Amino acid sequence: MRFLSCIPRRSDGEPLLDAGGAVPGCVFCGVSKEAGFDVVFEDDELVAFRDRWPRAKEHVLIIPRAHISTVRDLELSHIPLLASMAQLGSSLAPGAKQGFHIPPFSSVHHLHLHVLVPPYTLLGAVQYPVAWRHGRGGGVGKGWSWFITPEQAVGMLERGQRIGVGPSRA
Repeated sequence: MRFLSCIPRRSDGEPLLDAGGAVPGCVFCGVSKEAGFDVVFEDDELVAFRDRWPRAKEHVLIIPRAHISTVRDLELSHIPLLASMAQLGSSLAPGAKQGFHIPPFSSVHHLHLHVLVPPYTLLGAVQYPVAWRHGRGGGVGKGWSWFITPEQAVGMLERGQRIGVGPSRA
């Protein structure tokens, strides 16, 4: 099931991409200093910039240049990308909380990793909950939450699970 989005789609449900791999109308496909974003890092794969509406003392978003709509669209082949995003987040803000919102709780349909350094704003304290689930045999996974860490996402993908609001299977 796909959630409603302002992203134009083909008849098969996949986003329409331009020649550069960007989705027309996607605000994050056009991230640049020239477009008014406070870019703190960029390379051929990733761009990191400060959130325009920070929910913590420091709030950075990390996006892939290639358009991936949301965490619900991630596949096993995206694990190296998730690792690169998390590694960049750790280098920009060691020890910071990192995670992705899960639709329908995401505001922009372009994969983006939140990197948050406390203290959080009142809304930020509620908006970014990480829930852990302890499974049989000591396995750890995702609990009920609309926010998922890169580690939780990788674990679910490695177990062949789709990412959603509900808990992962151990």
